[in-house]
Amino acid sequence: MSQGPCVLHNLDNPLLSGLSLGLAFTKEQTLSLSPQMFPCCKGNGFAWDDNARGYHACNLKARLFRVQDLLNCYQRAFPNTSRFPYQVTPAWSHQILQELAGVFRHDRLPASVSYTSQRNQASLLWSKAFAAVWRFGMDVRIARLTDFNPIKLTQLTAASDKPFAIFIDQVDKLWDPAIVEAVEFVVQQTYNSQAFLWIEFVHEQGMAGEEVADGSVRSSLTNRIKKLKDKHPLDLLSRDCLSRLQGLSGIKHQSGKEPHA
Repeated sequence: MSQGPCVLHNLDNPLLSGLSLGLAFTKEQTLSLSPQMFPCCKGNGFAWDDNARGYHACNLKARLFRVQDLLNCYQRAFPNTSRFPYQVTPAWSHQILQELAGVFRHDRLPASVSYTSQRNQASLLWSKAFAAVWRFGMDVRIARLTDFNPIKLTQLTAASDKPFAIFIDQVDKLWDPAIVEAVEFVVQQTYNSQAFLWIEFVHEQGMAGEEVADGSVRSSLTNRIKKLKDKHPLDLLSRDCLSRLQGLSGIKHQSGKEPHA
């Protein structure tokens, strides 16, 4: 095999900067490899091994395919975006890589809970998912829960003989029992399988409006839904689910109060 260190063996080192280290992108966000970063195979994913008298293959191409698949998912979720997951500042890149390294090496708790008030605007959760795939070679499943779909949820949480990470983007409308059920299923399966989990809730503070008081059944239902919408997302989960999520992430929360790590 040709000489020279291959960056693939060191991509999980958080001290190497850049979420997309070793990658190149076209204007259409099509991925390619930087050959100089992979001197042993020039970015082909295989090279001749003199000792074994045959070709040695690595998972470089498979990892590249998984990254491209994640970017395709991202573009479907945010078709009008002008920022892509790997486009973060050096400071954020460093923080993300340190966080992922700590979690995957079991130096930190296996789950993380975050919040966003910006519906349909990509957050750093996608940057973390990107880095988890490319920099750490992790089996990543990412989804947005909009209903209870048994087939999709089973695929999302399917057991594996290798570690995997689940990223749930912008959990919203938890007043809908189907979405609550979907979230609780994911948390339960993550807890049982000892997987890694990043989950982001939509939470808008101070959005409460005036109640409708005309005495009609419709206004009564509207007020009931509005009260549910005004609650903190964690208040809408069952006690068992919240307990599991707290155990996985370390987040502290008392009903009706803001959570803290």
